[in-house]
Amino acid sequence: MLGPSLVRLDDWPRRDHAPDPSPTIDRLNWSIQWHTLASRQAMRWYNSLKVAQISAAAAIPVLTATGGNSPGVKWLIASLGALVVILEGIQQLKKYGQNGLLWAQGKEALKREYYLYQAQVPPYDGSNPLQSLAKRVEQIIGKEVGNWADQGQEDGGHARNPAGQPGQQ
Repeated sequence: MLGPSLVRLDDWPRRDHAPDPSPTIDRLNWSIQWHTLASRQAMRWYNSLKVAQISAAAAIPVLTATGGNSPGVKWLIASLGALVVILEGIQQLKKYGQNGLLWAQGKEALKREYYLYQAQVPPYDGSNPLQSLAKRVEQIIGKEVGNWADQGQEDGGHARNPAGQPGQQ
């Protein structure tokens, strides 16, 4: 199975690169690591919730068709229906799928800037490439925080953890 191989490809900072003492590179590496871990965690939660939700929903018609009219089976069917609604509510509240994709996109944008910087191509071919990298990294993170804030406003002010801030999700 490709899972562990793909995870190793996503490890950051790359093992074949020497450590860089620059605070800009440290910030970039930290941000990429945060985005990687946050995206993985959000997608695990999303997939786990969806598998449980689909399993519960699939069991309802089976139990209805085969369970008869016993009170226990009726209670189980009702509980499974409630579980489906609760799991969907949690997903809508926490937005694990959307956040996982947002953070994965942020990670890829940051990695792209790093590779452009390493190759010394525009905009990193000028007199101060590290300063250009710092500005662009902060632009990416700032844009992401803005997107997070907009998403929080759409949710009626129920804000979640912004990208670039470790802690709860």
